[in-house]
Amino acid sequence: MDLAQETGARIVGIVGRDGGHTARVSDACIVIPTVNEDAVTPHTEGMQSLLAHLLASHPRVAANETKWESVRP
Repeated sequence: MDLAQETGARIVGIVGRDGGHTARVSDACIVIPTVNEDAVTPHTEGMQSLLAHLLASHPRVAANETKWESVRP
């Protein structure tokens, strides 16, 4: 993330708890609230997966052909 920041890349994070370093350096960061202190990691990872899929399938993103779908025989 530090290298990305140094090169001017945009940083987007989906993190748990307080977000740590990612939340501090991100251009946009979603912090998943802690519901159960004993299950922070699985709850955060589950929400990361859900949110990443929702973002990737957004019509404005889906309008652009992705590499793994653009391979032609």
